[in-house]
Amino acid sequence: MEFLCSECSTQLSKFEIELNELYPVGRLYCEFCQNKHERKLIEILKQSIADDLDFYDYPKTIAKYKKEEGGNKKINIRLIDLKSSLIKI
Repeated sequence: MEFLCSECSTQLSKFEIELNELYPVGRLYCEFCQNKHERKLIEILKQSIADDLDFYDYPKTIAKYKKEEGGNKKINIRLIDLKSSLIKI
């Protein structure tokens, strides 16, 4: 029985079939498509972590709060709280 890659429809080798059995991801992929799929997941994870770490970039955080609040007095209180919490760290 021939197994085909889910993306490029190439025939899978015995090694690729074994890999798909050992590490199932829900679809059958050839080695090239599997690497491409992994790179996409790595990029998504990398962007997610970078977004989480943007909080520690103090000038960007100030600009973000100013843009969201429109320069209200609440922003000054938030910035004072943020500055004091960063000093504690």
